[in-house]
Amino acid sequence: MRPSRLLIAALAATIACASAPGSQIEAAGPRGDSKTLTIADLANATQLSLLDFIVAERPQWLKTPDGRAAPVVVYLDDARLGGASTLKGLTLSTITTVRYYEASAAQQKFNGRDLGPVIQVITK
Repeated sequence: MRPSRLLIAALAATIACASAPGSQIEAAGPRGDSKTLTIADLANATQLSLLDFIVAERPQWLKTPDGRAAPVVVYLDDARLGGASTLKGLTLSTITTVRYYEASAAQQKFNGRDLGPVIQVITK
């Protein structure tokens, strides 16, 4: 086979692999864990707001161990935004990472003595 034909065949194979199912999810990056959401986690979401997504996918972030509503504080990047209801106004397309901090970790990270659990939203 001539070098130019070999190059064309290799290019065609590369293009075919790049458009294979699932390649977009892999390109979005790794999936998060139980305390982290990444772009890959949000990529195929059907929900429009972050609150709706968390209610569907990570409901434990919004509840105490006994099932009551947790006093969650939301940080947008590094600024305090408000309570869990503020997640309703955040669209998934503007988010790169969401992290959940239990109370003790949140107090260390955000220097808050009486701070409960925190959901930090990192935007693009």
